[in-house]
Order: sequence, then structure tokens, then C-alpha cells
Amino acid sequence: MKKVLSYTTNKKAEIIPVTEDIEKVVTESGIKNGTLFAYTLHTTLGLMMQESCEPHLCEDIIDQLTKMVDDDGTKYKHRCTDNPKKICKTDDINGPSHVRQVLTNQNIIIDIENGKLNLGTYQDIGLIELDGPRENRKVLVKIVED
Repeated sequence: MKKVLSYTTNKKAEIIPVTEDIEKVVTESGIKNGTLFAYTLHTTLGLMMQESCEPHLCEDIIDQLTKMVDDDGTKYKHRCTDNPKKICKTDDINGPSHVRQVLTNQNIIIDIENGKLNLGTYQDIGLIELDGPRENRKVLVKIVED
């Protein structure tokens, strides 16, 4: 079973809880035991298993990523228009967003047991926007039955 989830983000950098959306995919699949694979279809978007419903922790994570990676895009060599696929319409100076994404997860793998995500007490799933605000940010979810 495979499904693409789509999100609109509202800030330059933010973490959005998506556990409920992914749980719905598990329920829709009807699969009782298996493995869930999820990954972003973007190079400036991440996923995390953490307390992503706790807003202060999310702020801390974004703050630390911003401290680790200088936000001044003009200091980076990356230019969107240099991409050999020639898909950029504008020259976004978003090198910092790409570097921050490498410091996060782009994918997660979760066990499904008795039709439920096998998450720890404080674990939930968060979408990490690093180059927003954006529309139609996609996460591919695939479930494989045991």
C-alpha cells in the first residue's frame, strides 16, 4: 500500500505533527502487522520521530539547526539555477535549508503491530519544514505487510 500525503507550511522553518495523518494511512491499509516506510519528496524537508507535538521542543530544534547552519544564503555556493535538470524558475538562495536537511532525517521506518504504529510513549512523527512557507510538500508513505 502506498499513499502520498501533502502539506502546506506557513513559516520559513517549522515542525508540524503528522502522526495522526500517518496513522490514518495505516488504518486505511487494513494491514495488521508490517513495516511503514515514509520519506519526503523534497530536499529541504525532513521527518522526525520525537515529541513533535510539544511546541517548545520544536522551537528548540529549529533554533539549534539555525545556530549550527548560518542563515545567510549568500555565503553558500549553492544556486538553484545551477541544477543540471534546469527546473528552477527563480534562483532561490537556499543553501542553508539544504544543509540543515542533511542534519535531519529524510525518512523514517516504523513497525506496525496489531494495526497500530509501534511508537514509544513520547514518540510521534513530525514534518520538518526548512525552506518555507511552501504549498504541496509531499511525504510518501509505503506499508509492507509481514
